[in-house]
Amino acid sequence: MRSLLPTARSILIHTGQTAILAGMAVLAMAAAPMGAPAGEAATMTETPALAPIQAVAEPAGPVTRQMAFIAPVRGYGVNSPFGLRKLAGEARARAHKGVDIAAPKGTGVLVTAEGRVLRTGYDAGGFGNFVEVSHPNGMTSLYGHLSRIDVASGMAVESGQRIGLVGSTGYSTGPHLHFQIERNGRTVDPARVVGRAFAVVVKASQA
Repeated sequence: MRSLLPTARSILIHTGQTAILAGMAVLAMAAAPMGAPAGEAATMTETPALAPIQAVAEPAGPVTRQMAFIAPVRGYGVNSPFGLRKLAGEARARAHKGVDIAAPKGTGVLVTAEGRVLRTGYDAGGFGNFVEVSHPNGMTSLYGHLSRIDVASGMAVESGQRIGLVGSTGYSTGPHLHFQIERNGRTVDPARVVGRAFAVVVKASQA
């Protein structure tokens, strides 16, 4: 019996130590703050997903093309510019609403850009035989003092097409072309138009 006592004593001591350690572990768990499981905690620290971006389609602008203006008489320059001028025999200067291009009678007069003939006619005290053309960019051009008219009202014309011949009809002192351009009812210096290209709307966009 005596030989069994040390063994029993060691078992009791070991069991007591185990119980103490278990109790300490339980107390530590109870004292620790309650939190989410490890997997959930990792998920919470991740950057939140952004809402998908919705693209808003902007209406497309109108479809355009370029239209150039050319000189109405080839090989001859302007001899009387746009603006105030005083003619021989006149007491004071007056507005010259276009430009004059001196050229021999019968020289071809070309339409400066594509368009449609608005009107043709005869103005005895002014332009004499004349042609007026409307263009797609909103401008109109007028050709005066013609000796002959080769187009009629309502006709479609292409840039560079002959519309008449230089003459000296109406109020004129010699063969020349009076050429003027208007926009929204106001005259524009042709020097600011000829040789330039302008955007022309082909068709409006559809939303």
